[in-house]
Amino acid sequence: MKTGLKPLLLGLLLLPALGTATGCSSPDPSPEAAPPSASPSPSASSASSAPSSSATASGTTGTAAPSGGAETPAGEDTDAAAEAVVQSPQPAPEPTFEAQQEQYLQDKVPEGTDPNAVLQVGQERCDQLLSARSVDEESVLSELIMSPSQDTADAVAALCPELLPVLDAAALGFPDGVFSVGEAAPHADQPSVAPGTYRAYGLPEGCLISVYAGSGELLGSHDGSAPVTIGADAARVESDQCYTWFRS
Repeated sequence: MKTGLKPLLLGLLLLPALGTATGCSSPDPSPEAAPPSASPSPSASSASSAPSSSATASGTTGTAAPSGGAETPAGEDTDAAAEAVVQSPQPAPEPTFEAQQEQYLQDKVPEGTDPNAVLQVGQERCDQLLSARSVDEESVLSELIMSPSQDTADAVAALCPELLPVLDAAALGFPDGVFSVGEAAPHADQPSVAPGTYRAYGLPEGCLISVYAGSGELLGSHDGSAPVTIGADAARVESDQCYTWFRS
């Protein structure tokens, strides 16, 4: 080979190598490469980490005193609040009642007892009797004969006077028991009945009433299915399982 061709061939061989070396060292122009993140400036870091002077002052001293005027001692505030809450007790209003209610309550309210509670007891008794009368009027009469009560009589007289005729009739009747014949006092210490004609309430099974003369003679025995007359010549009456007798 000629001497002049060696430099030319060497240059052609070196061109690809130089291009490769140049391409590897050049920066990547691709937009996907993210720029390096900027480091926070020392001033910004110091500002965010350092507490403000106002926060430090607040954290050190606690709640700030109210502006304007001198502080009020806590004890005086408590006393003033207590005086504002505590009030003198007011007397309860006096209850008012109608004349009939006053009549029933007379001498029935012990000291310290609510009169409304006492009145309610009497009113409930009247309600019971009126309710029973709406179903069976004679049942009320029998109840008043069997279980007389001064409180019930007072309640009827004052709170349900429409039952007064029934109450009066009950005073003439008598329940089971042994009675002398003279006047109507079936619940006295010496129980007695007045002469007259009587009938038993309902048709009680096993009812038996016996009427005796003063000598002890049996004047008659009856089962209560029909009215029974107790004459003036009778001295004693015995009733068993008849419950109550009404004056006819």
